[in-house]
Amino acid sequence: MKSHSRAADEALPQCGVRCGGRLRILLRLATGLMVGIQFLAAASKAAGISVGNAPPLPLTGTRIVKVATEPELQSAMSNLLSGDTILLADGTYNLTRSLYINGKHEVTIRGNAGSVNVVLAGRGIDNPNCGEARFGVWSNGTNTTIAHLTISQFIKVNPTDVAKGIGVNNGVVEYCWLEYTAGPPADHGAGIGYFNGISAHAARNWIIRGNLFKNLHNPDSAAYHWNAAVLMWRHSADTLTEQNTFFNVDRAIAYGLEDLAYSDHAGGVIRNNFVYLTPGLMSASRTASSDGAIIAWNSPNTAIDHNTLILNSNVINAIEFRFATSSGGAARNNLADAPIHLRDSATATQGGNLLTATPSLFVNPSAADLHLLASATAAIDQAPSLAAVTNDIDGDLRPHGAAADIGADEFVGGTTDPARFLEKANPPEQGKK
Repeated sequence: MKSHSRAADEALPQCGVRCGGRLRILLRLATGLMVGIQFLAAASKAAGISVGNAPPLPLTGTRIVKVATEPELQSAMSNLLSGDTILLADGTYNLTRSLYINGKHEVTIRGNAGSVNVVLAGRGIDNPNCGEARFGVWSNGTNTTIAHLTISQFIKVNPTDVAKGIGVNNGVVEYCWLEYTAGPPADHGAGIGYFNGISAHAARNWIIRGNLFKNLHNPDSAAYHWNAAVLMWRHSADTLTEQNTFFNVDRAIAYGLEDLAYSDHAGGVIRNNFVYLTPGLMSASRTASSDGAIIAWNSPNTAIDHNTLILNSNVINAIEFRFATSSGGAARNNLADAPIHLRDSATATQGGNLLTATPSLFVNPSAADLHLLASATAAIDQAPSLAAVTNDIDGDLRPHGAAADIGADEFVGGTTDPARFLEKANPPEQGKK
């Protein structure tokens, strides 16, 4: 298997960001964040919130700077002060230059509300004529917030000192749709097909919640076969990844990737997520080189609990802990059709897992709807209680019956509320500025 390289993180493909309730990047310390591929749409699972109509975050800032055209936006960036909030009117802003937040702190760049009303359109890193619009937003400032925007190129925040763990803290990526829609990205120095959904370095206390990661999948011809949709690594710690759906992705979640002198990731929780791979997604040779859909490599004290994974023989293991430094962790109450693997002297507590799941347990598995059917008695009321897991992928409280259910869904009966799903429809085209 070919893993990520350090050089690769300086060469990312064109990508976009579409924020639902919010894509809020709170930088307590300047560091490296790459949010990748294409965030096509966003929607909240909370009742009444759907694509484009997520409620506005509070409007704060020492100075509110309103802009309505791309030249006005560039002027605001050139005259940026710490504490500024740049409020963009609805429309598409065709960037002539990346938006640089350089040495300024407590800066917010945002639209009014929703996620599809304001579009920052770059030229694409694969475009030889991208000029000065290589990135959507670049920042080395602290406490940067980006909200209520679509960004058609990635956000990059440079690291201060990965080896010392000085990086992004307390970020939130919530209610976003991340989907890869083109062929593998071109080679920008790291090989064809290098991408992630979210890749964060030296990031502490992040929350990745309620998102849909879809079709982040490379063909066998690409140089990278196992890109993680969520990759938290290079001295990251205490990430919470919960209530997400991963649909046809090469790897769902990776806490850590390299066997380094320091923990590549430490602590953190992965809970209440759905992972579904269509039968035949991976070739037989590729499956043979696989490891796990959810991995904790060089990530001590990581809890992987109450996830549902239907991999349909595409990946050998549902969950894998790797390296002796991955100790003190746990894999509990997971529902899967593949094993949990301890590799290269890793250790983890295991209990309450059901690893012989079949598609017949679920409402509509081919659409990644892994909610339990009433007939799924092998999972319903069968999970030992975990004090740290009090709800499910929809926010329903556990336990609903005599005991909690194994996997991400707590069966409550009745028809699943469609407002709890990320809509699977593309957003409307936006007007031009």
